[in-house]
Amino acid sequence: MKILYSSDHGPYINTFIRQDVEHLSAVHDVLYIATESDKQYCNKKVRTKLVKYPSSSLKNRFRWRLEKLGLHFNWSNKNFALRLKNEVDNFNPDIIHCQFLYESAKFFQNIRTNIPVIVNVRGYGASIKLENKKYVDWLKKLANQKNVFPIYVCNHLKKNLISKNVIFKNEGIILYTGVDLKKFKRTKYVLNSGNKTYIQVGAFNDKKGQLVTIKSFNKFIKKYDNKNAKLVFIGEGKNLKKAKKLAADLNISEFVFFKGKLNQTEIINELEAADIFVHHSITSKKGDQEGIPNALVEAMAMEMPVLTTFHSGITELVSHGVNGFLCEENDVLTYSEQMNQIYNWGYRKENRVLIEKKFSLKKHIDKLNEMYDHIKRNE
Repeated sequence: MKILYSSDHGPYINTFIRQDVEHLSAVHDVLYIATESDKQYCNKKVRTKLVKYPSSSLKNRFRWRLEKLGLHFNWSNKNFALRLKNEVDNFNPDIIHCQFLYESAKFFQNIRTNIPVIVNVRGYGASIKLENKKYVDWLKKLANQKNVFPIYVCNHLKKNLISKNVIFKNEGIILYTGVDLKKFKRTKYVLNSGNKTYIQVGAFNDKKGQLVTIKSFNKFIKKYDNKNAKLVFIGEGKNLKKAKKLAADLNISEFVFFKGKLNQTEIINELEAADIFVHHSITSKKGDQEGIPNALVEAMAMEMPVLTTFHSGITELVSHGVNGFLCEENDVLTYSEQMNQIYNWGYRKENRVLIEKKFSLKKHIDKLNEMYDHIKRNE
């Protein structure tokens, strides 16, 4: 089968995209089209082409400003459309798979096709963007096309769309992100009973809640006079400086460690050395939400107990009191109390069992292939 994938960036920006297209490239004829940047596609496992959208042009910068004001939603561009159509026609795919609902506008507003198109419904396009009426109006038209098939990364985001009367003609599927269980597997079972490490992996942006975690950790170590606990962050992003400053202002820098951006092997090693995974997901002030954070899934695959929030699709993954604890978003007091409650928990084998049952990469790929086959047989 010939499958054409697309997003703004190449497949090596996001692990959840990379692992999908690498596995599917082994059994299908795959082409990946990036519309903004191809700087990460040097790995030849995935054939990638850049069909650059002129985002920096004066006309499109003006369009973006209007879109932010909720007055406009149109990404059509004649020159881009001609180049995109040429690549699609040359490849002649059986299926087109757009990795992000919002970014798929660059395809649908520049090409008319009867080829089946799958769109992944992830956090940004099914949360904050729904405040733009022009975007929602476009989504309603898109949902009514008989050749468009949605994949929702969690039930919560599907409900977000339904609340705006965006109901796809083709029902689509719920497909949780898959984790590579061969890589994310605990090999060390040394419990640090008196020196626990809390760890978070993720970009320092508003949705990941690192600032709330630092405030909660401060209350936890000071209220319980716990000088043996430490908090480790992995990742970079716009809020990193704020996080470092907050830790310094609270006089807890000696307990909080920022390790920057690490590769997957290094991340797994850090998870092996840690005891409790924290991920205080929050809805940003503008309304942006996550689906189900991949980092949480990976940590649970390594049998770690987790602290997180009642946010978006997380309750489809974490059961309160079973896999760890959940609290309301931005609830610093409760989160700090839960850091103490979970302190003496050990590894949770049931967490890995859950991931094996619902979030394994193999089952994810199998279900995706089943969808491709079903669409191809019935077109």
